[in-house]
Amino acid sequence: MLVSEECDVNPRIGQPELLKEINRARVFEILRHARTISRPELADLTGLSRATVSLLIDSLLQAGIVREAGLGASSGGRPPVVLEFCPDAVCALGARMRDYQWSVVLTNLDAAPLDREQIEIPGSSAEAATEALARAVENLIQRTRTRRILPALGVGSPGLVDMRSGIIQSATDVGWFGVPLKTMLEERIGLEVYLANRSKVGALGEHWRGAAIGTQELIYIAIGTGVACGIIHRGELYAGTNSSAGELGHVTVVPDGPLCPCGNRGCLQQLVSDPALARSARVRLREAQHGLLFERFGSQLEALDAAAVFAAAEAGDELACELLDEAAEHLAVAVGNLVNLFNPEMIVIGGQSGAGSELFVEMLRRKTRRRAMTYPLSAASITTAKLGADAAAVGAAVLVLQHAPDLLLGERMNSMTAAAPFCGQQSRHSCRS
Repeated sequence: MLVSEECDVNPRIGQPELLKEINRARVFEILRHARTISRPELADLTGLSRATVSLLIDSLLQAGIVREAGLGASSGGRPPVVLEFCPDAVCALGARMRDYQWSVVLTNLDAAPLDREQIEIPGSSAEAATEALARAVENLIQRTRTRRILPALGVGSPGLVDMRSGIIQSATDVGWFGVPLKTMLEERIGLEVYLANRSKVGALGEHWRGAAIGTQELIYIAIGTGVACGIIHRGELYAGTNSSAGELGHVTVVPDGPLCPCGNRGCLQQLVSDPALARSARVRLREAQHGLLFERFGSQLEALDAAAVFAAAEAGDELACELLDEAAEHLAVAVGNLVNLFNPEMIVIGGQSGAGSELFVEMLRRKTRRRAMTYPLSAASITTAKLGADAAAVGAAVLVLQHAPDLLLGERMNSMTAAAPFCGQQSRHSCRS
């Protein structure tokens, strides 16, 4: 949000430095999208005075994320100086935890991945996860020592995450409750940490770099060990009152259906998550005892997982297609409700085992037409995710990029090469993307 010099501001927060940060972030975003622009054009777009714009640009020039690139066309008088955004001048770190593994990416200012590191977590404790992530970050930064890196780390974790306190309130798939992961990571790694649920940051990843670039109203649905969604409203991540918005997996779709660990019955994740799909396949195979899935897993049903069901469906297996059809029917109930409630531009489906496949998403599209109201659905597209396994890690880096102007130009600027132990040296990479 832009706050101009003339705006009335709440006196508790309306300090000059806050105005600078808000206006600087707005100018940064315009530069990132426009790529090249002049100071007068920035003043016109923001409503800020040309003097204020010049001061903000001077600070961004000093930070190296914009440069002067010659003169533009004149409309009478002196031609304006063209400013060029430098996406590779500074990098950001993002990490995602899944299946006792960290995936860490290094991105440029556009959230384009430049390098990545993966590491297994030796155990299920938060301490083991913290140590593993620290090693992965160290390895990645040592490998990219010539790059300049923002002194922060974005993290997408499982479970209910309080984004303000950085505490994981509940992550049942890893057995974590009340874990202060933000504090643990900051103390171990020495970087500021921005922590959020991995599905929420997955929405940011697809919004900045994937299937939903340019959309303002987006719902990203991630299907894996559970089901959750990230909501983008007016171009910003919607977290809710205590950061728990998006728990789509605990929406009831079948009253008196299967019991869920949350205590409810008929929750969506008990019907369409990867474990639920695998359970259904095993039950049906005990009865059917034919087809591609039975040939491959009939003698070892416990080895059958959701990925195998999706693969068999792609190969035309009748039972696998029936299972996906049933899962799509349940998911369509929830998606239809989302369409009616939020009126999104786009719903992006992603999943670690195949839920983001075109086969499954086309099933979902057909069934959602019967569940959602025609008018709101006419404005929404339902599509597959583009970033795949990278979505949450890239989105976690976006958490850092959203604070880039403050990290670069605020009180922490001096720590970029001194106090923060993992920050690389000044990059000399080109401004060209």
